[in-house]
Amino acid sequence: MVSGTAIKKQRLIMSGWNHRVMKRKDGDDDWYQIHEVYYDSKREPNSWTKEGIAPGGNTLEELRDELIRMIKSLDKEILEYDE
Repeated sequence: MVSGTAIKKQRLIMSGWNHRVMKRKDGDDDWYQIHEVYYDSKREPNSWTKEGIAPGGNTLEELRDELIRMIKSLDKEILEYDE
């Protein structure tokens, strides 16, 4: 039997992206937003959305799933936004 963790890892590899918190400078302050981050074949981040993303979906369930993925991104390492 395949564990839930193994399935999640496989989905990440197959999809090549996930939600991540990114930090950028806003004047003297830090600004945090959630972005879609895309990975290379070595699973290293190599591109991301220019702007932070807003949750959405065609159904309430899709919106809920999107929000859950976004909340999970808060537990991952924060990435620095390089312009």
